[in-house]
Amino acid sequence: MLLRRICLVSTCLFTTLLASATVLAKPLVDFSAEQNKLCWKMIEQKNTGHCKLHFNRLDGKTFAYPSRDEISRAFSRYFSARTEFPTSFQQMEYALQFFNYSLERYPVRDSLNYIRSNDGTTQLSMTILTSASGGYSFILADSDAHFRQVVDALQYPKPRPATHYYRNIARLFTE
Repeated sequence: MLLRRICLVSTCLFTTLLASATVLAKPLVDFSAEQNKLCWKMIEQKNTGHCKLHFNRLDGKTFAYPSRDEISRAFSRYFSARTEFPTSFQQMEYALQFFNYSLERYPVRDSLNYIRSNDGTTQLSMTILTSASGGYSFILADSDAHFRQVVDALQYPKPRPATHYYRNIARLFTE
């Protein structure tokens, strides 16, 4: 009898934890826009050029434009803050958390900019808007491997964000 109760409580607890993790792991963006087909094709075939990966915010939030100074401060410090992390995985994770942080607080352009140069280098960037027509562009990935990791992580996020990245990112905007 006691063993049954322990199993029942354990099952309920495990189910609750699993459900909580699933809820926390919902993506913030959806890249399934029809207009992305040509961009995905260009990326898969590793053709040179430029395209936009359109996404839809899944939370439906809208934000007022932040002050240009606030975003300018973050822009001027972003690259050095990202490179302070010693491994490329940490730098990629920082860029991903930067995107998530920004999406939760600022108006972000509804597309990511993808560029592949003639020499094979790639770049994926996002723009935080400071007006209806412009803003500041932040590089999220600068290699094929990082591009894949960032896009996969945006579509299939981890259950919990790494808070030490968020603290570091918050300083970019406030100091």
